[in-house]
Amino acid sequence: MNRRILALALTVLAFGGIVMATRTAAEEPIVEFAAIREPWMPAVSMPGGLTGSWFCPGVPADGDDVGGDLLIANTTDVELTGVVRLFNEDGANFLEPVSVAPWASLEYDVDEALSGAFVSALVELDGGGGKVEQRADHPEGQVSTPCANAASESWYFADGYTVGGSLNQIVLTNPYDDAAIVDLGFATKDGSRSPGPYQGFPIPPRSVRVVDLGAPGAGAQGEETLAIKIESSRGRVVAGRSQVFREGRAGFTMTLGSPALRDQWWFSEGLKGSGVIERFSLYNPTDDDVAVDALYLGLDTAIGDVDPLVVPARQVITIETGADTLLPEGRHTTVFRASEPAIVVERALTVIEDGRPSTSVTPGATPRTDGFVASTWYTGAAPTEPTTDALVIYNVDTGVTTATIYAVTADGPTPIPGMEAVDIAPAAIATIDLTDDVVLGRDVIVAATGRLFIERSVPTGNGASRYLTWGLPAI
Repeated sequence: MNRRILALALTVLAFGGIVMATRTAAEEPIVEFAAIREPWMPAVSMPGGLTGSWFCPGVPADGDDVGGDLLIANTTDVELTGVVRLFNEDGANFLEPVSVAPWASLEYDVDEALSGAFVSALVELDGGGGKVEQRADHPEGQVSTPCANAASESWYFADGYTVGGSLNQIVLTNPYDDAAIVDLGFATKDGSRSPGPYQGFPIPPRSVRVVDLGAPGAGAQGEETLAIKIESSRGRVVAGRSQVFREGRAGFTMTLGSPALRDQWWFSEGLKGSGVIERFSLYNPTDDDVAVDALYLGLDTAIGDVDPLVVPARQVITIETGADTLLPEGRHTTVFRASEPAIVVERALTVIEDGRPSTSVTPGATPRTDGFVASTWYTGAAPTEPTTDALVIYNVDTGVTTATIYAVTADGPTPIPGMEAVDIAPAAIATIDLTDDVVLGRDVIVAATGRLFIERSVPTGNGASRYLTWGLPAI
């Protein structure tokens, strides 16, 4: 794709000191504070509700070399109780009570309790005050992803891939007592399709169904670009996507879908350089074309499009940062702003080390529709071995933000030595090494004086490869 790029100075606005993306000035989208529950990215609520529900998209659980766990963390100083419900393709269910000590974490072995091609979970915690993510194990590596706060009537994926027999499996879970009915459609570089077998697609009560779009006869073999939409005509579901790459890319990913279309998509981590392929897929499942501005931040000078990208109706387009000649090598943050809430954006980051590619696919983060961006983030358990650049933080504000990085011990959140007051420059990227013994294997909390987006860069356990996933904002 031919694109014209313009280097632009950051413009500070009087309104909260935030920068907005336009075609004539490199400005970040407006963000502000409020408190409204809505379809959004997974987030941690403060204690006080009757229950906190977490819907996990599923882990492979049908063999000795695959499996997974639920990582249930207590974010309070009192015991946390609840139940775990598991579901599989046979409609078999498993229910078990759980309890987690104050400030502790529980690893719940999913495949030990219930087997299946994929087993998904609903975790209900009494009184809220906890967080849940899932960890999926595969011979190609180990991948964690936060669980959703709610089921949804719609789900979207922008970056699918079925080249060379690569697997692209959509995992649909109905956690409720009544059957759900969904319609699936997809878009490739050749256009959009809504195959008959995927219309009025039933998902029985409390069960899982898997759609392998790369299988023979499934309608999407050999596709370098594959976007998916799932829309329910009855009930609400949870959608995940499992990908195993076999040509061009390598590795394993398990990703929670995006439950809503938005006009902003942020990516704290971004890399350009030798041995790196960073691709963004922009999917517009609506009936109208959408104009989208792309902006690269965290640089000495922000870089944005002179002209907007146009994502045609019901289509998906891709861009690779390596093709942007004015974008310098190294790390950057990327934000996409559409003319209306009509797109979903995912990033595929392939890093080649010792001749072997490793690919991580991640949806972007979004402000809530009221503009809220969190200043406190829960980032899940740190790696068990010292890891550099384990957290990638972007400071949304145009003033210096001071962050404290905590490890969660039995005594509660404890500042990591040397990280009691980490200053992050305005509209800048900071990377955090997690190497101190006090943090290894423990949950991490980042609390700041300003607003942040935080991604985790985590070893997969398969050589030098890593996967990227978002922290959980506190609301």
